[in-house]
Amino acid sequence: MTEDEFRPRPRVRWLAPTVLAQGVRPILLSGLFARFSDRREVEAVLDQSTVVDLSEQDEAWVDYVADTGDGFDATATVASLLAPEELPVEGHQTKAGALLVLGGDEVYPYASQREYRDRFVGPFRAMLPWSEPERQLVAVPGNHDWYDGLTAFLQVFCGRRWIGGWRTVQRRSYFSCKLPNGWWLWGIDIQLDTYIDHPQLEYFKAEAAKVEPGDSIILCWAKPSWVKLGERTPQAYDTLDYFQRKVVPDHAHLRLSLTGDSHHYARYEGPDGEHKITAGLGGAFLSATHHLPPQLLLPAQVKGDPAIPFHRRVEYPSCALSQGRRWTVLRTMHANDRFALLPAAAYAAIALGLTRRRHRPRTTLATAATITAACVGFSKPDKHRDCWVGVLHGAAHTAAAVAAAAVLGRGGASRRRVVAGTAAAGAALGPLLFGLYLVAADRIGVFGRNTNELFAAQAIEDFKGFLRLHFRPDGGLTIYPIKVDRVSRWVRDGQWDKPAGAPRFKPRTPPVPTLIEPPIEVTRKP
Repeated sequence: MTEDEFRPRPRVRWLAPTVLAQGVRPILLSGLFARFSDRREVEAVLDQSTVVDLSEQDEAWVDYVADTGDGFDATATVASLLAPEELPVEGHQTKAGALLVLGGDEVYPYASQREYRDRFVGPFRAMLPWSEPERQLVAVPGNHDWYDGLTAFLQVFCGRRWIGGWRTVQRRSYFSCKLPNGWWLWGIDIQLDTYIDHPQLEYFKAEAAKVEPGDSIILCWAKPSWVKLGERTPQAYDTLDYFQRKVVPDHAHLRLSLTGDSHHYARYEGPDGEHKITAGLGGAFLSATHHLPPQLLLPAQVKGDPAIPFHRRVEYPSCALSQGRRWTVLRTMHANDRFALLPAAAYAAIALGLTRRRHRPRTTLATAATITAACVGFSKPDKHRDCWVGVLHGAAHTAAAVAAAAVLGRGGASRRRVVAGTAAAGAALGPLLFGLYLVAADRIGVFGRNTNELFAAQAIEDFKGFLRLHFRPDGGLTIYPIKVDRVSRWVRDGQWDKPAGAPRFKPRTPPVPTLIEPPIEVTRKP
């Protein structure tokens, strides 16, 4: 298979046993890589200063997209909107970015050369095989890009190669871009757990020395840590807070922070017009918005000063629509490829213990305890008193399995028939009970519990988008938050006389881009 050939992949079914099993090894290895073999230490020997310099231009257009590389239809839909030289959106004539910034998690479910080729490189190349003038591309890695220790990410994005009409220009997993009229965009690699290595800090300190008084800075990284500050992980903001205090120069102004990781759009605005935007709409399953806090209290730049309030201005999809999507999981649970095998096996194990010739309650209790422990672990309890949510979930499955075995065992049915029938009941009832648990846990949890799993189980492809940034000649910045409510279904375009830059797939129904909210005006501070 040549580099231009790829296999369009369906959306990831996150609860499929194969995906769950295949994901365990990369996640475990990524932790070892992060602790004992941080590849960023190796990157430090590569000479890299400012990777993109557009400062001599009067204006510039920059595109920002995060959380790409899932199913082909969703990824191709977003790439098809990034590709045209001009894109009219609700009366605004926007232009394709001379620079494309990828905000993390460029591939799912885990990083590998094959996954990048099929889920990211292939769809983007198919939508824009070639461009003139060339467009540049930079990327920060997310946790899914780190699952192989950053190996595939460095090969794809740090080798100065072409990805369709975009050329990668960075040599490390972090970068600095100098933009027109005193704007800077810095992409930070936070590894797996908001950790910035020492060589990276030294790199940005060297870049900070180039920043002139009054310049404006945009920070990009792969987690919305400002939102997590108000949830159950208040330490999540520490690294970004440290970076803002120690690296961003006092004579410059932080005007905008961009991230993905959560697959929705949410904009928070501070009192001086600083914005913090989550825009993870590039292709992955939709994330919830209904648990987003209406206000964040973030640390002041000077320690001891009052906390700075940031208010949520807009979210997409709306909180009401997000809440309404909770119950959809009951319809989609069985769409997760072979997920039903997991409760079927658990229910069969209960039935095996109950139908032994010499029934030993300890065996059945041990099986039930194992199932309950798994449910407790899945519920991610913060404290021991939170375990009751998982205990009830495990008890529900145990009770259903016991009841099924009791009903099927009436009339002297054979052990084989009882076990097989209980397994079938598990395949039918298990996903339904699991879906009900996800809905209940989301409703009663503090800031939601297992909300990410609730929406991952649905694998909603629609509600996609990206940000288009226009650095204007007057020194201001206009942000166009572009969305497409429904992704298109794509088929190969068999015409051989197509121009070199024309897309290689065509949509059954063309995507309709609209704005999430009116264009956002970000002014430079005097």
